[in-house]
Amino acid sequence: MGNAARYVLMTSLPCLLLILTATIDPFADAVVDFQAGTGGAAGYDDPTTAIGSPSRLTVDDEVVSPFVPAWGPDDIVSIGAGGSLTLSFDEPIADHPDNPYGIDLLIFGNAGCIDTSYPGGVVGGFFGVDGGIVEVSEDGILWHRVEGVTADAPWPTMGYVDTPAYTFEPGLVPTSFVRPVDPAIDPTDADGLDYEAMVDLYDRSGGGVGIDLAPLALDSITFIRISVPSDAFFAPEVDAVADVAPRYAGDVTLDGFVGITDLLEVLAAWGQIGQHPADIDSSGQVDIGDLLLVLTDWGAEPW
Repeated sequence: MGNAARYVLMTSLPCLLLILTATIDPFADAVVDFQAGTGGAAGYDDPTTAIGSPSRLTVDDEVVSPFVPAWGPDDIVSIGAGGSLTLSFDEPIADHPDNPYGIDLLIFGNAGCIDTSYPGGVVGGFFGVDGGIVEVSEDGILWHRVEGVTADAPWPTMGYVDTPAYTFEPGLVPTSFVRPVDPAIDPTDADGLDYEAMVDLYDRSGGGVGIDLAPLALDSITFIRISVPSDAFFAPEVDAVADVAPRYAGDVTLDGFVGITDLLEVLAAWGQIGQHPADIDSSGQVDIGDLLLVLTDWGAEPW
């Protein structure tokens, strides 16, 4: 496809300006309440660090990876024994039928992978798995505990697809913080994996602890509370909470929207052969079939 044809195609698409100016905000928007508790990490007591996106860069701008979790006081908040953190969303989080793997909500903490081959990046278990009871609510009054889930646990945050395990150079391909890791994969399955294999396992996800609202029989929630028992030994940390985006075939960038960024990804990779994120119909080549899928889903959005 020549440059002229690309220009005509791009300028003829509907709603272009709307898509360009749209603001996507799948992350927690406000702190409703914070009780620090006792025994939390000193200096990590700012609950507003849990608002907005998870950290892609941490202290000294080191890239966040499963081996380098976010650990700065501007990245995470620590919740001590007897404490709690309550956050709210401006847009309700729905139990959406098109969410990947049925996961509706992601919590990002600062658990990380033990490196048995430093700096080679070979997984030998996890550290910083500090727990935290998770509850959700539609109205901030009636709360429902999410059984079998703790807030600060695998999967650790991964900032970029195209960076090594340890680096201060941001990548060009960010992971998606609204896409979960497949919950069918047990964290123990990561034992012995090198970093390249971990990237493959994440499948462009940015990690996080996944929560499915279906077992709670809730259509949607607006509040989340993370609390710690008064006799707890560990203090969980929270970086962010995200609303999972439904998976649309044309959503190349995995941000929950189908629009100009997805179109540009397909055009930039036009004609490439082999595995590529823009080969969304898995034909083995980025071509007209992928372009048509983007156009079919054009304008789809989760919020």
